[in-house]
Amino acid sequence: MLRVRGGDAAAFEDLYGRWSGPILRYFYHLSYDRDAAEDLLQETFLRVWRAAPRYEVRARFSTWLFQIAKNLWINERAKVLRRPLKVSLDAPVGGDEDSPSLLHRVAGRAADPGDEAARAEDGRRLRAAIAGLSDPLRQTFVLAAFHSLPYEEVAAVLEVPVGTVKSRVWAAARVLRAALKERP
Repeated sequence: MLRVRGGDAAAFEDLYGRWSGPILRYFYHLSYDRDAAEDLLQETFLRVWRAAPRYEVRARFSTWLFQIAKNLWINERAKVLRRPLKVSLDAPVGGDEDSPSLLHRVAGRAADPGDEAARAEDGRRLRAAIAGLSDPLRQTFVLAAFHSLPYEEVAAVLEVPVGTVKSRVWAAARVLRAALKERP
């Protein structure tokens, strides 16, 4: 990032190559909308480029980057949350953006269509349950669970005490567990 601060475009490309995947997954797990996640990813790196001349090393780069992403999410979440949850045959099944699509699984060598349908429904229910979390719980849970960030780094990104991170993760898990116990 220090090279980017000096105007090194190649260093910026390296940063983008290294961090675009984690940031894309962060936004995807907050919105479950691939198009919105990609738009937010691009806007995040645009903001990184614009902020580069003012960059100062105060924490880990990843903490600074996720703070930019978090602030963008906060500013844009009303638009993202108003979009309906889209379910299509091309959507990845199971909550992981790298998972095969439902169409791929059905067209592939799936042993039992009933099992595949049940897994797809479980994935949909999990995404809906995560989407139903309050924004502070969802942000904390996504950073801790999907990105495996240590609680200390999650606290730095969200600018809250570590104890708050722990209680939010616990509360999110409790809400998700209760939501997933209920059968539709």
